[in-house]
Amino acid sequence: MAFLSRRFSSRFSVGEAALSSLYSTTVSSNQNSYRFSIQECVSLLQHLGDAGDAARGKSLHSVCVKSGFSQDTFLANNILRFYTLCGDVASARHLFDGMTERNLVSWTSMVSCCLHNGLYRDGLEVYSLMCRSDVRPNEFGFSLALKACRVAEDFTMGTLIHGQIIKFGFSLYRFCIASLLGLYVGNGDIGAGEFLFDNLSTGEESEALWNVLLDGYVNKSYSEEALCLFNRMAYSSSPPNNLTYSVLVKLCADTCNVEMGRSFHGRIIKAGLENDIVVGGSLVDCYVKLGFMNVAKKLFGSLECKDNVVCCTLLSGFCQISDASEGFNCYIRFLSEGNKPDVYTVAAVLRLCSNMENGTFGSLVHGSMVKYGFKVDSLLGSAIIDVYGGLGMVSDAYRCFLGIEDKDDICFGSMINNLVLNSYSERALMLFNELRHLNLLPNNSILMAILRACSNLQMFNKGKSIHCYTLKNCIDSESILGIENTLIEMYAKCGEIIKAKLLLKSMERQNEFSWTIVISGYIDMGCHEEALQMFHEMFYADSLKPSQFTLVIILQACSKTNTLARGKQIHTYAIKQGFETHLFVQSSLIKMYATTKQGVQDAWQVFSSIEDRDHITWSSMITAWAQNGYTEEALKVFAEFQHSMDYSVDDSMLSSCISACAGLAALDVGKSFHAFAFKIGFAFQFHIETSIIDMYSKCGTLKDAQKFFNENRDHNLVSWTSMMSGYANHGHGKEAVELFNEMREVGFAPDGITFISILMACSHAGLVNEGWKFFESLRNDYPSELTINHYACMVDLLGRADNVDKAVDLIKRAPFQSKSLMWKTLLGACSKHGNVELGKQIVEMLVTLEPNESSNYLLMSNLYASSAMWESSKEFRNRLKDVNFSKQPGSSWIQLV
Repeated sequence: MAFLSRRFSSRFSVGEAALSSLYSTTVSSNQNSYRFSIQECVSLLQHLGDAGDAARGKSLHSVCVKSGFSQDTFLANNILRFYTLCGDVASARHLFDGMTERNLVSWTSMVSCCLHNGLYRDGLEVYSLMCRSDVRPNEFGFSLALKACRVAEDFTMGTLIHGQIIKFGFSLYRFCIASLLGLYVGNGDIGAGEFLFDNLSTGEESEALWNVLLDGYVNKSYSEEALCLFNRMAYSSSPPNNLTYSVLVKLCADTCNVEMGRSFHGRIIKAGLENDIVVGGSLVDCYVKLGFMNVAKKLFGSLECKDNVVCCTLLSGFCQISDASEGFNCYIRFLSEGNKPDVYTVAAVLRLCSNMENGTFGSLVHGSMVKYGFKVDSLLGSAIIDVYGGLGMVSDAYRCFLGIEDKDDICFGSMINNLVLNSYSERALMLFNELRHLNLLPNNSILMAILRACSNLQMFNKGKSIHCYTLKNCIDSESILGIENTLIEMYAKCGEIIKAKLLLKSMERQNEFSWTIVISGYIDMGCHEEALQMFHEMFYADSLKPSQFTLVIILQACSKTNTLARGKQIHTYAIKQGFETHLFVQSSLIKMYATTKQGVQDAWQVFSSIEDRDHITWSSMITAWAQNGYTEEALKVFAEFQHSMDYSVDDSMLSSCISACAGLAALDVGKSFHAFAFKIGFAFQFHIETSIIDMYSKCGTLKDAQKFFNENRDHNLVSWTSMMSGYANHGHGKEAVELFNEMREVGFAPDGITFISILMACSHAGLVNEGWKFFESLRNDYPSELTINHYACMVDLLGRADNVDKAVDLIKRAPFQSKSLMWKTLLGACSKHGNVELGKQIVEMLVTLEPNESSNYLLMSNLYASSAMWESSKEFRNRLKDVNFSKQPGSSWIQLV
């Protein structure tokens, strides 16, 4: 027995075989005569505890009970130690409560068992019971109790223990001083820590005391005090060690001080500690946090001995910058050097794989878990769920979720979050209900995911119930901001923007994202002026400054309201804050300027200033030129884009180019784009289809438009409307009416634009009765779609048919305050039919309402000219000069070629 015990003491060379042999010798002996000593049993317990072999250790405990040894205090204390190492607190407490004689070691071991397994409150209860049992703690017992107070944040109890230490004469013991330092420094009471260090130490301070106080300074970001203490330590009898440098490197990372970090890196090299696993790991962590991933990777590669902690740190860094392939290569190198990953490293590499578009690597890591014998617990299971969920493989993620034996809120949170991200919001709500039935409390991540699900499903009442839950249950201060922001988003997306604003105003702490959500909510509801007002208020709310993301949102409001002045102010702010170089800000500026013809040159200036253009900026500029009638410029920019060869054409860009061809009536170029769209598989995408139909119609080849329309049977409302508009422009009113009826038969409901197209078709073809029917249908069946433009179409229809009286009556009965558009439309009809008297009355009215509108004078001039009243026509032509009338010059085919 003793021989086997000595052999096993060198277990790193003998290993599992020796353990099995020793165990079988002891436990499987003749059960009626136990031929072993207590010392041999203790030796075996130590080996089993170090190996974490709980099953055989319990069997040995059973043998000890049967042998009558269990009441031996020395043996019982060692069994307590075994259960501590195996993490079996319940068995340890059962043994402890059954002990007839407990000495100081027994009590200290039980306290240690609780602390070793994270049960700090339980450890303090055992300590209190020990004190009431008239057992006086030693310095190790005091040290354990102080650690429990520090972690459990029970500083009142810690102060009482400090009094006991003074009372029983342990105030100069280093373990007690170090633990007291840790308690006060951990509580943020740096002054008390300094007093202990300066007055209660022996003068020959150990490195541990220096490092505890130094760690306190670092945790409080007291850079100067930490550096002063480091300099004192350098001249003391306890020079800086690896832990000292590790703490100081952490200070550099926390304060983002690159120069200090490089300085300490140099000192570490001089001290010969660069390859120390603790210091090396801290350096890797520092460079990861500072964003120097190449340096961190180089340091990681140079470490002679790598552990899982430093590997996890590096993998997390690559995960943050979304460089999954490089991180995975480092993980492969870590394995190739003979290192075995632990569960945390595997979880980190799985999170890395969730950022990879290819699911192969995630599947490989998942498979390697079987090789290493890892049980799919909540930690690993959640990481696997994130991998498959990130790839859209929801069914695989759910199978993994079902395979987790002891499900907790973490794995539920991962599954619910991935269901929401993949648009399975209803299934996420069902899983949330299952979580509640299991009496599991939802964590903050789950609450935010469920609120997003409520937003997606427009389930306002369910979202309100979650809001009530958060009010009833105290949310920690670090998470409350995220919860409140998600609540604001839920209210905004459910159309309750006023409630979202009230919640924003009631928040104790806000960030720029809180305001951005409300601003975005107003924009989504079409309340652009309110969005601009909220943006203005944001500047005066706790000194918050809009980020580049806020600018992108508010520029949308400027685009919708055509307020170039405000847009230029925001552009100026972006320049001052250094945001003008962000590509998505530049793209938003281009789109904002492109909303008006006056701003398109500013859009071009923004585009020209961009050095590294991406696909979005190219597309935005092409669209800006095309939608403002600068068709040549749009095609020139597209040609420049093709020469760059950096990006592929998308549907938006192609649609704008085809629209430009329509504006130029460039049929041959348009056909080339049609062929190109067909070649790359875009021809029948909705935006492209509409542009092609419009291009052929405007280029005068209605048959080609009709042929292309008939080739595609999968239409949407826009393509139907575009074809009707083509018929309208070519005077094919009957065909447009037939197409409208066909559209209704296949189940499409017309919108306001569709009605404009069909009314125009009736107007150009003189179909007065049909036009009245469509107009009445619009007023009765689709009143929400009715606008002044529809009235203008009807006025045009009646005016073309010379039903001027009916047109005037319709204008007078129209429910709009401003009727200038309708009067202008009727003025055009007066010009066509030579109705000078009515035309003069209309012009006098319009000039009063819009004295600077040049089109009024031009229409009247044309009316006089059509009636051969040349002097009057000349008079109105001259008046055009007073209102700065200008006309966009045309282009000849010679110029285009």
